[in-house]
Amino acid sequence: MGVFDKSVCDCCVCPMQCVLEQLTGVDVAIDTPISRDFTIITSVENFIVSTSDAGDIPICQITHVDILDPTNTIITNVLSALKPIKNSKGKCACCEDPMTNLLRFEIGSLFAIEFIGGIFGTEILGVGEGIVVGPCSGGGSLDIYSTCSITRVIPINQQQFNDLSRASRRTTSPPTT
Repeated sequence: MGVFDKSVCDCCVCPMQCVLEQLTGVDVAIDTPISRDFTIITSVENFIVSTSDAGDIPICQITHVDILDPTNTIITNVLSALKPIKNSKGKCACCEDPMTNLLRFEIGSLFAIEFIGGIFGTEILGVGEGIVVGPCSGGGSLDIYSTCSITRVIPINQQQFNDLSRASRRTTSPPTT
């Protein structure tokens, strides 16, 4: 998928589909607001992820994907599939844009990311339109978050938390719609 229409799907659904297309045949855990399924992605089309044993899942319901055994190729493919950050309109301007814009300045920083369905500690490796990527703090897996489902980000250490130069501590204008 390349260019998207200007719709509510632009902020997280279309970018998540682009990332998930890179994961066909890969063992993952897929989180939705009500479940966590360990499965293999068999196909990704028309905003639906088909899996080996967890059924078909609408991408708009995916809050987090955990790649259980990421290779360097998978990590590179996921990071290269991130869409450029853009200013959105409507719902995305007040929900997705602020969190994406905040986190794009935090690449390389450590955070606990709370999302609809759980909380994980991670280093932020990449941020794209509607997507945040980082390794699981326990090691061995790669986390992909929909920024629309992030409920809170918490700096891991106190020095980082108190740093007034952090983007989240600076006064910024609200998004324009």
